[in-house]
Amino acid sequence: MNLFCRLLGHTWVHQSENPKVRWTTAKNQSELDMTAAGEPRFWIECARCKDKRPYPLDEGERRAS
Repeated sequence: MNLFCRLLGHTWVHQSENPKVRWTTAKNQSELDMTAAGEPRFWIECARCKDKRPYPLDEGERRAS
């Protein structure tokens, strides 16, 4: 945590990570099939100190920040 975050608080930014998508040909070789590995992930991250928290926040964490 840097000095700015200690004095004025964090600046939270929403972040996400999409699953990797693979395209393969179907049996007839004229169509593409999409395969996604995993689920999308969502979190919030401080723009200055890069502190990460899960998204959405609990009600208690909202009041504390």
